[in-house]
Amino acid sequence: MLKFALRHMAVRRTKLIMICLSIIITACVALLAYNISTQISEGIIQTAANFDIIIGPSGSSTQLAMNTMFFTDKPLGTIPYSLVEEIESSGMANAVVPFSMGDSYNDAPIVGTTPALLDGKSLSSGEMFNEACEAVVGYDVAKKYNLSVGDTLITSHGLSGSGSDHADSPLTVTGILSRTHTAYDNAVFTPCETIWALHDHEEEHEESEEHVEGEEHEEEHDEEKTVCAVLVRSKSIADYSALTAAYSENSDYLVINPNTVLREVLENVDMSRKIVYILCAVILIMNVFVITLIALLSAYDSRGEIALMRLIGVSMGRINLLYLIQNAVAGAIALILALLAAHGCLLGIRSFVASMGIVLNAAKIYSVEWAILLLVFVISILPTSIMTLRMSRQDSIDR
Repeated sequence: MLKFALRHMAVRRTKLIMICLSIIITACVALLAYNISTQISEGIIQTAANFDIIIGPSGSSTQLAMNTMFFTDKPLGTIPYSLVEEIESSGMANAVVPFSMGDSYNDAPIVGTTPALLDGKSLSSGEMFNEACEAVVGYDVAKKYNLSVGDTLITSHGLSGSGSDHADSPLTVTGILSRTHTAYDNAVFTPCETIWALHDHEEEHEESEEHVEGEEHEEEHDEEKTVCAVLVRSKSIADYSALTAAYSENSDYLVINPNTVLREVLENVDMSRKIVYILCAVILIMNVFVITLIALLSAYDSRGEIALMRLIGVSMGRINLLYLIQNAVAGAIALILALLAAHGCLLGIRSFVASMGIVLNAAKIYSVEWAILLLVFVISILPTSIMTLRMSRQDSIDR
């Protein structure tokens, strides 16, 4: 029966191709909607759990969270590095991590920090940075630019990669991160001292010597070191409350809980997900109508063929089974193609969305995706099943 069904499919290939395309579009949109929204949600929740307080210059809380957690958007400004030492000496924090950003290596942001920012993340090769002008490179950055331990990086001023080069102060790659499928894959990490050294070197070139009536006057610069933000992991709820209250009083600082801010972002993602799901439902309903119409047209065109099979003694049950096998095979092939197309799209848009701090794992398949495929499969063969059932009943009545 299967061989006969396959031969019959070759004859009806135009209609079956239309059914397959309808199924592929429906399933692909549904799979992409679920996979992308779920990966974004998981990434936000996972990232927000690392620290419970972020202190930065006054401004937008969302911008501060996205900048420090996903290395996107521009920093709000700078705050004194002495804040790090002050919080460390308070004894109320398990981790106090400075954060600076303002330079780039091609399109990868350079993050000035300490090894504590990379706690829980392993190195695929090399070792952690220890001194100025040493760097640990994210997995995707190393792969994209074919970097290995010992290579040197010429960074640029600014986040666009088009600023002036720091050719006099190259960074040496000491380690490469293992893949994390997070924004860490697309960044380069170095001590804060590197950022300070690079910027001090720029200022030295920009400064001009002052001469007054032939007398040279040298200006002494003892500026305090600054960072873009401070990330804190407090020891207890009481310490969290005390630190938040203490620094919120200063109008120059913005104190946020990244979990709270990112959950607000997550609510917008959930809203977008609901809209896409509604769109998927509409497409699914349209798909049912398309498949039903094609099945009815196929049945109408096959009346002579069915009558001939009945004439030679083929039972209506076997005829119904023939059509069900055809649609089931077509549906299965379409769903396999839909799964491949959906994850192919994830792979295609991966580099594009990485610039927004979103890192997608194209190989990740959720159990719900299999449920979606099963649902679409059932819906795709439902019209044919109903049609063949009616034909069987009609055949019984005629007898």
